[in-house]
Amino acid sequence: MATTGIYWCLVLTECLSLISASLVQTIPPYPTPVCPGDRLVLTCTASTNGVVVWRGDSGTIRTIASNGNPITVDSFNITARLVDGVTVSYATNESVPVQLNGANVRCSDDIGLTYSVVTINVTDVPEAVSNVTIDLINNSTLFINWNMSASCIDHYTVTINSNNTHNESRTTNNTNITIDTLIIGTNYSFIIIPIDTIGREGPPSSLIQYIWNVPAQAVNISWDQISTDSITIWWTQMIIRTILLYQCLLLSITLLMYTIHQTVLYTIAIQLILMLLLLDYFLLI
Repeated sequence: MATTGIYWCLVLTECLSLISASLVQTIPPYPTPVCPGDRLVLTCTASTNGVVVWRGDSGTIRTIASNGNPITVDSFNITARLVDGVTVSYATNESVPVQLNGANVRCSDDIGLTYSVVTINVTDVPEAVSNVTIDLINNSTLFINWNMSASCIDHYTVTINSNNTHNESRTTNNTNITIDTLIIGTNYSFIIIPIDTIGREGPPSSLIQYIWNVPAQAVNISWDQISTDSITIWWTQMIIRTILLYQCLLLSITLLMYTIHQTVLYTIAIQLILMLLLLDYFLLI
């Protein structure tokens, strides 16, 4: 009879282990990483309406029933209630510290014979931004865009240097920024630094350099008279930077100005309608 009693005890223990509690990360929903300073909630669903055992991140063990008062277990406040006939309890930390990264929290509904375990994953310092691009807007403005370095970014700091001297720093909550105070003839450099939710700085981006120069002079200027009152003029654009427009000054007793919008980097031609003033003309581009 003693042998039989031991056998049934083992079978009962095995059955209990098959129906133990389930512990999951519910806020933020798993597998979302936990940002430092964020609210973290772990939910333990028992298989019965009995007592639930919690084991905290530092190893403290306490129990709570569905109608029990709230308790504290290490870094978490524990509450419980009855849902659909079973005990559901919640472990909450309102502001997760970095020190909880890698910690294990456990719950059990079989008096601690088996535990369901959650390992807390708190994000590390953000990585540097990547894929930085610059787009020109006008003579004093450019647009900088980059890829997000990681989750849990609160904002980015953009440092602006002009002629190797620190000029200013700006912040943005987006992965882009518009710089609209540029001065022609100035050498600029930019550094982008990600800042996470508790103010930790990630590594700075590579130095982004830009020379804000005036367009180069048009060269290889030629012209051809096509009628008694018009000529065609063409020239070659010799720079890499995109030209937004050209201005042609026609000098005589009367000053005439023609504006030609052009954005390609190839030889272009324009047609000017000249007034018949019977005067000599001088052209500036």
